Amino acid sequence: MTREVYVLDTSAVIAGFVPSIIEVRQVTVQEVLNEAKDLYSKLELETAADAGKILVMEPSEEALSEVGKKVSQTGDQVSNTDIKLLALSLDMLRAGDEPKLITDDYAIQNLASMFGIPFRRVVMRGITEVFTWQMVCPACGKLYSVKRVECEACGSRLVRKPAKQFK
Repeated sequence: MTREVYVLDTSAVIAGFVPSIIEVRQVTVQEVLNEAKDLYSKLELETAADAGKILVMEPSEEALSEVGKKVSQTGDQVSNTDIKLLALSLDMLRAGDEPKLITDDYAIQNLASMFGIPFRRVVMRGITEVFTWQMVCPACGKLYSVKRVECEACGSRLVRKPAKQFK
């Protein structure tokens, strides 16, 4: 039996998502509770967690590794918290649940799309295309992987640009 479950990112609560009034099962990682700095978001998350509206969980090492590899391949700039949220969503999807990642973070949305994880935005428009990234020298135009920061040909600082649309 599949169950709908919301996986909450900090950006969702900051944008006004109110977990305490939602009747759908909700989960997150401890780091999301730690990231909430403004009083409203912190109180909203802690109150919902204390009331049992949000379950704090940890993703599997396997899912963390898989998401980490994808991040290295795509060049998306995400935090360790974001990686854990994506991995938790992936675990839930594979367990037969219907996770929806609740986030306004474009990089998380981009990666979620690559894994087939549905997401729901709160305030921001949301992504319209899914990309991988590359580094480009603004001086000479030479292309590099996302792991480089300086052009080996001319020494200029590289800039991150979309490489291709993900299919």
